[in-house]
Amino acid sequence: MSSKGTRTIGESLTDYFGRHGLVRRISQASIINDWAELVGDQVASVSEPDSVDKAGTLRVRVESSAWLQELQLMSPTIIKGLAVKGRRIKRIHWMLGAVGRQQPHK
Repeated sequence: MSSKGTRTIGESLTDYFGRHGLVRRISQASIINDWAELVGDQVASVSEPDSVDKAGTLRVRVESSAWLQELQLMSPTIIKGLAVKGRRIKRIHWMLGAVGRQQPHK
């Protein structure tokens, strides 16, 4: 608190976010922006996170069937790694799809 009973806007927002579970949701959503940093360049080069739902399921597009299988096997390790970095999710749903971050070959 700032002074005798008054609070800063930041303190009020932090309390509000905490009461409504938004801190956890913001942390989960940040996985999408921080994907490469969180999982490393190799995994990030073949995958792209799509969304995280309220139940804690992260949906990730993968560029090939071979990588999809590999990443499915790596799910427990990736989930633990995310948790260590403060990003808690319950499961990962890997799906075959276009990965938009890759640049087309010229």
